[in-house]
Amino acid sequence: MEFKIEIQGYYRDESREKFPDFCGIYFVYRGTFIPHLKSVTLSELLYIGEAEDINKRLVNHEKRNDFLSKLQRDENLFYSFADTNFLSENERLRVEAALIYELQPPLNIKSTESFEYDNTIVRVTGNSHAYIPTIITAPTY
Repeated sequence: MEFKIEIQGYYRDESREKFPDFCGIYFVYRGTFIPHLKSVTLSELLYIGEAEDINKRLVNHEKRNDFLSKLQRDENLFYSFADTNFLSENERLRVEAALIYELQPPLNIKSTESFEYDNTIVRVTGNSHAYIPTIITAPTY
């Protein structure tokens, strides 16, 4: 089965209370904000998750301390999102699992060792998908 998601972002951690309240998949990065350029340099994709309401999920995420522990000097947390209101809950979980399985973010535990769905292709669009290829195929044979 094939899915298409469009990733939006990057948003600074300080803005997490203003994150969208849509259903989606989110990506957590560590990186550096460059104020005079108003840009971000991302260093690593740390975590991929999904939520019925991204805002509620990220305001008080239980792994927040884990995210923060990965930061190096002068780094901040950044987030990007893919709105998945057009997917069923099972489809959203499947896309999340495919992304985790293929990309292996260091703070994800679930879906890193095996992929419990049939072959899945995720096509990624948008300008905010650092460290995420435009085509994910899970499982890879």
